[in-house]
Amino acid sequence: VVMPTFPEDAQNLLIKSIFDPNPVIFIEHRWLHSLEGSVQTKKLKDIKEESKVIKKGKDITIVSMSYLTNETVKASKILSKHFNIETEIIDLRYIKPLDLKTIFKSVKKTNRLIVLDTAVKICSISSEICANVSAELFNHLKSPPISIAMPDIPEPTSYALTKDFHINYETVVKKVLEVLNRKDSARNILAKYKKKLHHDQPHKEFLGPF
Repeated sequence: VVMPTFPEDAQNLLIKSIFDPNPVIFIEHRWLHSLEGSVQTKKLKDIKEESKVIKKGKDITIVSMSYLTNETVKASKILSKHFNIETEIIDLRYIKPLDLKTIFKSVKKTNRLIVLDTAVKICSISSEICANVSAELFNHLKSPPISIAMPDIPEPTSYALTKDFHINYETVVKKVLEVLNRKDSARNILAKYKKKLHHDQPHKEFLGPF
């Protein structure tokens, strides 16, 4: 099961999926369809079945997937600029097989973990990662692993009901400050990054469906 975030991964993982002799589930989020980026085609043998560390940091590990990786990158820039917090970001890419090795290596360095999930928390990828990290790296942890997932309800389609449903960069910033026991208020800083977009419009290039 693959779940790419960036255009290059979307292309290369799709090619690998097509040539894989086994059944492959390829999951893509609609909020990523309008994103653009440079693409370099890789040989099949060079497309590794592992997560990708897209930013190195020392204070906390954030594992994310799909559009939530983009939200994490936004949050990371705010945390670095305004709070001097350096996050290590892991883009999961593969849901199965799950690359715990990369995650364990990062958590051993930062000693803290937040996992973002596009699904609900119960029986989720994020809860599975948190459970494995708790079981295998308990002595390395300075705080309990945190799963940030969607509310445990069917996703609403009403514009009014989706207002507080989705996870975004603000959610990540606030949770990182909480995990690190920082008393800083993020309200005024986050207000500077507010864009005049619909709450279900992740970026200006996305024009629907809503």
